[in-house]
Amino acid sequence: MGTQNNKKKVAVFVNGWNSENVHRYLNGLSQYTPENSIDYYIFMSHGVYAMGETELGSMNAIFELPDLKTFDAAIMFTPGLNFTDVINRLTAKLEASDIPVIGIGTQNPKFYSIGVNNYNGMRKLCDHLIEEHGVKDVMFIAGSRENEDSNNRLIALRDSMYAHGLSFSNDRIFYSNWDLGTLLFEFSARIRSGMELPDAFVCANDQLAETVSYVLTDNGLATDCTIVTGFDFLTEGQNFYPSIATVDQQYERIGEITVDVLEKIFRGESAPMEQLVDCEFRPGESCGCLTCRNDDIRRRDVARNIPRHYMMADIVEGRFHEMEKEIIQSVDYDDLKTKLQRLFCNSFGQEGQTFYIMMDPRIVDFSLSDMENYPQYRFADVMDTFVAKRNGKAVEAGVIPTSQLLPDDDPEGPNHFYFFVPIYYESYVCGYITLTDQIDWLPDRFFQMCQSRFNRALISYRRNMQLTALNTKLSMLMEKDSLTFVKNRTAYDRYVKRLESQMLSGDYEPFAVVCFDINYLKQVNDALGHEAGDEYIRKCCKLICNTFKHSPVFRIGGDEFIAIAVHDDYAQRYECLTAMRERMTELDANPTISPIDRISVASGMADSLEHVGDDYSAIFRRADTRMYENKRKMKGDR
Repeated sequence: MGTQNNKKKVAVFVNGWNSENVHRYLNGLSQYTPENSIDYYIFMSHGVYAMGETELGSMNAIFELPDLKTFDAAIMFTPGLNFTDVINRLTAKLEASDIPVIGIGTQNPKFYSIGVNNYNGMRKLCDHLIEEHGVKDVMFIAGSRENEDSNNRLIALRDSMYAHGLSFSNDRIFYSNWDLGTLLFEFSARIRSGMELPDAFVCANDQLAETVSYVLTDNGLATDCTIVTGFDFLTEGQNFYPSIATVDQQYERIGEITVDVLEKIFRGESAPMEQLVDCEFRPGESCGCLTCRNDDIRRRDVARNIPRHYMMADIVEGRFHEMEKEIIQSVDYDDLKTKLQRLFCNSFGQEGQTFYIMMDPRIVDFSLSDMENYPQYRFADVMDTFVAKRNGKAVEAGVIPTSQLLPDDDPEGPNHFYFFVPIYYESYVCGYITLTDQIDWLPDRFFQMCQSRFNRALISYRRNMQLTALNTKLSMLMEKDSLTFVKNRTAYDRYVKRLESQMLSGDYEPFAVVCFDINYLKQVNDALGHEAGDEYIRKCCKLICNTFKHSPVFRIGGDEFIAIAVHDDYAQRYECLTAMRERMTELDANPTISPIDRISVASGMADSLEHVGDDYSAIFRRADTRMYENKRKMKGDR
């Protein structure tokens, strides 16, 4: 099972939008994991209900990335995964593995389960509202209909109401699908239409509670006009005014229990298959308990650190803005790779001393290809190492099997937390970014910022590559002769300009200029018509191209061509030109072929090494003069 390294490898599956709970849980793992014993590989989606189907499919593909055979254990942090199909697919993947699995917030007979007793904490909250604050009418702000956590909290509310002889009906439930925008606008509309407020809004999480509070004050109602409670004990809710009465799910404690289970598993000892951690009710100002938490002291401390928070956010955002700019400005695959290596290996430091960007090699031409030909919602079998930095030093690496995940590992030394986020373009999942040991980035969702910046830049990069390819194609068409399909006068002028620049610098290979002029074109046109004349030109051009096969050929006038003999053609230039003239003599002597097949082309050649100090014009003039000498001789002989 897993690796043979000293440290164990544990895969962890989470949703980054549940950032604070994940943050607390990972802090618990970090705090209680013995030194130099476990590396955690965090596979992180940021999927929410408001996203489109394509983006969700690509984002959740990150859960398919790891080959579980390379791990020693796995953890599924179910709270926040949100989507039933995602949970089911991930559960099936973990069930099919032969490694131990710990399910957080879920029960499965094949897993070690560590549950959160949502019911008890929510029941205490609801009993407190009824018994201490006289609440009789409650509206429940739920998550999604299928979410187990939200439904357990609703059950606790119902039971508390019924136990106190109070009624509760389904029309007092509002399903938000965890979408704050829906809640914000829906309840503003209801309040403006004269909605009668309940004694309390009991919300499925703290963010929903904060949103309800904003809706009330935005519509001119006092903060204490009704009770608003939440769930999760988020830092934001603690610092909110009024501070949110809520339920603490004790995720640091769950992290501690997880480490205990892992240690027992790795030592071969028996560990309990099911454990349940009770939540704790935390009263707050929003339920009318004004002196229970020293809220004002904490808020003053938070206010003091706001500048520090914005400073850090600006630093991180600035770095990822630079990354986005470099991607957009890249001209091709190699340029993109070079820019990112330089940016992250030489310039960046705060994103972590160990950092990777792995990309599907097919991205080399995805700008030109039909996206339907690319795999959908899955990773390729191999990845190219775009950026690899380990402990602050660049790592030389190339293409690796995707199952390997990273081009190197750290089998000894400190524990690490590797965070994996996907890179995708529509349904094409083209790679992943790995940021290391940045647990404190979770509450500010910096991982999501990095991912979204990269993915957004890919859209512009592909568009730029498409425009570049189109411009190249148009340029080629502009530089191509429409009759013979060799390069035209425009291309010749550009080629000569570049060659002259090379000659001035002394950095050029020897070449020969060969001038050609078609003989008897006027006679063919007059006798057989211009279509026959065009065919005669094409045949003459073909002979020139077949003679100098490895050199550029240009049509610079109606019956004028130039070849610049280079490389092998230059080395064999005299043999090539002699063979061409002998071939024309054979054709001229054959009375059975048609006039347009009896090709006659005058030629003259001049070598760049004939005279020291010659510029291109001097070489061309010698070739042109020799061509006219050959033309007079050919006409005289005929």
